[in-house]
Amino acid sequence: MNVAGHWVQGVLHVGANEGQERHDYEANGASPCLYVEPVDSAFAILKANLAGLPFHSAIQAVCAERAGDAVQFNVASNGGQSSSLFALGAHAEHHPEIVYTGVQRMVTTTVDAIVAEHSPGRVPNLLVVDAQGADLRVLRGATGSLPQIDGVYIEVSEAPLYEGGCTLEEITAFLRGFDLRPRWLQLNDVGHGEAFFCRPKPGFPGLPDYDGLLSEGRRAAQSSECEWSYFDVANGAQGGVDGPLTGRPGFHTDIEDAPWWQVDLDTVQNLHEVRVYNRMDCARERSRTLRVLLSDDGEQWRLVHDQAGYTFGGADGRPLRVMVPGERARYVRLQLAERTYLHLDKVQVF
Repeated sequence: MNVAGHWVQGVLHVGANEGQERHDYEANGASPCLYVEPVDSAFAILKANLAGLPFHSAIQAVCAERAGDAVQFNVASNGGQSSSLFALGAHAEHHPEIVYTGVQRMVTTTVDAIVAEHSPGRVPNLLVVDAQGADLRVLRGATGSLPQIDGVYIEVSEAPLYEGGCTLEEITAFLRGFDLRPRWLQLNDVGHGEAFFCRPKPGFPGLPDYDGLLSEGRRAAQSSECEWSYFDVANGAQGGVDGPLTGRPGFHTDIEDAPWWQVDLDTVQNLHEVRVYNRMDCARERSRTLRVLLSDDGEQWRLVHDQAGYTFGGADGRPLRVMVPGERARYVRLQLAERTYLHLDKVQVF
């Protein structure tokens, strides 16, 4: 998923209801995806809907600007979709068929707290907020995360739709402070709708060459091959080290448990970095359990990196960079921890 020059790596969706967007996120290679939903009935369905999706997690919580506040969360009659911290206000005039049917006593948390607990060390770069009038309260609890977020997709209203709710103008002003600018807006005839805010299209600095590329032209091998190994690149495993970056697969294993690819540097070498360029045309998420292993003899391996469910970029300027200063090895192996295909654009060892 490329939105205004930003590839979506992970998603945090606040107010996810039953996870209706889950298949869109999966199809576009986002991983991990965190879905936050307060309402008991909707959360039970959400959890069931995500059961077959690895690295898609359901979190029952209500987000606000502070953690630890006791609140009464209003539950709406339309499957929980219009549930809110606020009274219905103008929403009742525009949608008289929707009423509150009860309340849940809850304790607030924040986006920052959710990221710290469920995605430590890496902030999902797309934030989706559907908080029914409390959207600005959610953003105020995300001030630690917003500097690392590339895009915010959010419900907006020209005038408050809920009693005490926020406005489009307030959200725009708040996000401007984080260099997140309006990119797309759609409003209905009563001034309610959705908006997308993002950073300017990123520019990426050049990456260091150290003392030269150790892997180019070296012998490569892979655990299996399928017909796609020779569809784009006629070099099989060698396509992982030879040729230019294309954004498409340089090599492609068959589907199997824990597929691997490796390069032989001929002799034990001093290493600085292993740089991995994901394919960007589709199926980026298949590399989310990538592990990088080193060996002196091709028999005994040591783990130096575990991607642990996070997808990554490539020719977009955001390759995976595994820093290994002080390591020495002859063989560098990339291996997945699940049953799938392994296909990457290029692997560079410095």
